[in-house]
Amino acid sequence: MSDQPEATVIDTHAHVYPARYLDHLEELGVPAASTKIARNMRASDEPAEMSARLAQMDEAGVRLQVISATPQSPEFSGVGGVSQAQAVGAARMVNDIYAELIDAYPGRFLAYGAVPIGFPEAAAEMAAELAEHPGFVGVAINAIFQDPDASVAEERYFPLYEQLASTGSVLYIHPTGQAAHAPGMRSWGLDWVNGAPMEDAIAALQLMKQDVPRKFPQMPIHIAHLGGDLPFLAQRLEDNFEDWDSFPTSPAQTLRELWFDSANFTPGALRLAEEIYGGSHLLTGSDYPYFQDEKYTRSVTYIPRAGLGDAFNDSLWRGNALSLYGPKLKAVFGE
Repeated sequence: MSDQPEATVIDTHAHVYPARYLDHLEELGVPAASTKIARNMRASDEPAEMSARLAQMDEAGVRLQVISATPQSPEFSGVGGVSQAQAVGAARMVNDIYAELIDAYPGRFLAYGAVPIGFPEAAAEMAAELAEHPGFVGVAINAIFQDPDASVAEERYFPLYEQLASTGSVLYIHPTGQAAHAPGMRSWGLDWVNGAPMEDAIAALQLMKQDVPRKFPQMPIHIAHLGGDLPFLAQRLEDNFEDWDSFPTSPAQTLRELWFDSANFTPGALRLAEEIYGGSHLLTGSDYPYFQDEKYTRSVTYIPRAGLGDAFNDSLWRGNALSLYGPKLKAVFGE
């Protein structure tokens, strides 16, 4: 069993943060403290930073990254006075930059587009536009919003989900960095250490409570970071379904229908995820630029260390992504 794959790995969890887009978010009222985490990370679209990214991809055997702007999304729920036109303009700005990158580096990038999620009908219209572009495989939204009572599972977002389902486009859920709205987590600086994976799980559980995966079965849902603590809680979730009607559908079954990326990097966690989710809906993810150089390569090479076999490794590195993204990804490989 080799830790080194051929150069066909699909990294489904990576980010590009164009500086001019971050500047524009700040012009619209997003605090600089929120965009700071995306700056000075070798993650802009500048040629030198793209060259460094591609070199790391080549070193790790990664053929292609699926990029997104999350959590620097054009959400604006915590920013007053942003109009629909401004939110649409911000989303279009970053999507246009991503389209330029896809064209400039053929075969190296696909993207989850940004949508003005605060305006669901406009978000659905933009999702329809993105579906027509060969380089966009779905949309990325934040796991939680500034409003602690708001949820990605609210019916107001169903027009977006209906649109995604109509084209088989992916809904990608990524943490926001709001410490899961837990004051004790925020005050102790655990926003990303523990808050981020909790946000992954919270969003997934809310979608499951609303039965969104059943209501929109043609919309694949991709959750970052192995779904946070979901694998660890799987039996508890199922018991609550059986004994307390906590979910409308068996969580054990639903978890096997969602998609999860491997940006966790612990072989034991990956083994547990395979046990709970099965191996056919797991994807390679790096969380670039937050893990670079040796740790970027580790996002690929840790997978065989779970000891789940060559077929599992190959599926995680490439095969499952081909199933998820279908013709748009297959076109990159000439298939």
